[in-house]
Amino acid sequence: MVPIKRLGVFVTLLRFVKWIVVTDPRRALISIVLNMLKGVFPAVQVYFAARIFGQMMHVYDGTSGVRSLMEWITAWAFVSLLEKALAPVEALYTERLRQEMEDSLQRRLQDKAARLRLEAFERSDFHDLLTRARRMAGPGQFLNLLWEFYRMLTSVVKMVSIAVLVGAWNGWLLLALVVVSLPEPIAGFIQAKSAFFLKRKQTEPERVMNYLARTLAARQAAKEVRTFDAAPWLLGWWESLYRRVSDTLYRQERAQHFTRAGLSGLGALGLAAGVGWTAWTVAAGKLSAAEFGAMLFALQAMKDGVELIFGRMGFFRDRMLQIEDLFIYLDLGPEEPAGGETSESLGDIRVEQLSYRYPQSDRDSLSDISFTLREGERIALVGSNGSGKTTLVKLLLGLYEPSAGHVYYGGRDLAKMDLGQLRDRSAAVFQDFIRYAFTLKDNVALGRADRANDEQALRQAASLGGADEVAGTLPGGFETVLTRQFTGGTELSGGQWQRVAISRAFMRDAPLVVLDEPTAALDPKAETDVFERFAAMAGSRTAILVSHRLGMARLCDRVMVLREGRLLELGSHDELLAAGGEYARLWSLQSQWYRESAVTAPLP
Repeated sequence: MVPIKRLGVFVTLLRFVKWIVVTDPRRALISIVLNMLKGVFPAVQVYFAARIFGQMMHVYDGTSGVRSLMEWITAWAFVSLLEKALAPVEALYTERLRQEMEDSLQRRLQDKAARLRLEAFERSDFHDLLTRARRMAGPGQFLNLLWEFYRMLTSVVKMVSIAVLVGAWNGWLLLALVVVSLPEPIAGFIQAKSAFFLKRKQTEPERVMNYLARTLAARQAAKEVRTFDAAPWLLGWWESLYRRVSDTLYRQERAQHFTRAGLSGLGALGLAAGVGWTAWTVAAGKLSAAEFGAMLFALQAMKDGVELIFGRMGFFRDRMLQIEDLFIYLDLGPEEPAGGETSESLGDIRVEQLSYRYPQSDRDSLSDISFTLREGERIALVGSNGSGKTTLVKLLLGLYEPSAGHVYYGGRDLAKMDLGQLRDRSAAVFQDFIRYAFTLKDNVALGRADRANDEQALRQAASLGGADEVAGTLPGGFETVLTRQFTGGTELSGGQWQRVAISRAFMRDAPLVVLDEPTAALDPKAETDVFERFAAMAGSRTAILVSHRLGMARLCDRVMVLREGRLLELGSHDELLAAGGEYARLWSLQSQWYRESAVTAPLP
């Protein structure tokens, strides 16, 4: 994964504005113009109020007629009504724009997850970043962000227009008011930044808390949590994390609250000083009484505006930092390469000096592996847990990019091949295969989603893999939902799920077949059934069987023995037994275990 590089608030803001405009240029332009108009209205109303107050005094002392006063009142009323009339129009445009941006965000998040190379998902910092990025996809997040952006835009225009008006009446007063109004909002701006980065540090503890909460409430974990009486321990762990996170945030918020309270008092004194100065300018004849009346509204608007701009800027900065995480996630690499070399067949698979090290690890999981798997050959990968079997399979399927070495298909370097075509010609059943909360039909059809409506292909795959037998035991047959999470659904046994997974691989109908240790939790009868179905599925295809159990190895042409990430032995079952090496030792141990387990222990 490309190292995370911060963008900066200004760059993030520019990208956000660009996103607004690109999403829907017409609506974006109209909504921006309407929000800028909202910012101009207060200054216009203050100016009209000053003129109305002035005309009222002229009418009172008889130096002017009522007509001029009514004209100014009419103009003020028209501007006020126009402001009210434009408010719902602006809200509708903003809401529609928000919907389009949220739709765009959801598509981009899912698309990015599908395009990132699998290595990214092996990093803890990636999951922290993904957690923060997904927060922006939560309900109302984009609406709040869009409103906050427009609110800031409106406030800036409002402040500029009022500042021009106040400055025209008394420039020194404007300067003094701005100076006394700045300390509190600037402090809030700085505090919001520090608060954000403190919360960012809490991302991983919060993920652990969420995991503990899900474990305590999960149906799958309920029986074991109760059997081992683990709930008090898990709850205590969750509570300690919660207190640690919440106490840290509380202490910071308490310190910031006292700071803001003190500076707020200074701001109030500044406003009082501004009003007193304005009264003095009236007494000195530098400001008319009408302008003084309007100035009182302008002074409060100026103070509120300065506090809102700088105070809300802290909040807005926090939002910008959140969306910065989203942009960083969308910029992440490396991604799955698009396009590449294609061919009519896969050919032999040749591996040369292949090594791989997981992200954030200090040692290689595979080291200097070399071998050739002939087209149509069956090979078994055996070895103890952690020997690198699954890692090697993921490298062969192009899911991981080697740290060193190369994989060749028919003489073509995998790094230059079209991975889409390779995946189209591959079928895999992993140990941790997904148990989709869909219907049985959909679970099988996902093996070849572009043929999901091909009933003949689906029935054939289900027959070969055994899913048809599962369907026969279900009340709704192939239309039964395979989970109790939804109404009318049911749950399958481990052996039944194995048949569904094997059927899904049959639906793929691919020339390269991989069975990655999916029988570890099955009883011997179910395991034998899976092996037999795998042998039938393999046929004349190139097949790779991954297992730490050696019973299936006899059905393969050759056996590859891995230990601690290195290729230890390679040969047929009989050859490796005759060699008397690691494979022969493992075979002796496992065959002895099977013989001993067959003896029934006497009852006490």
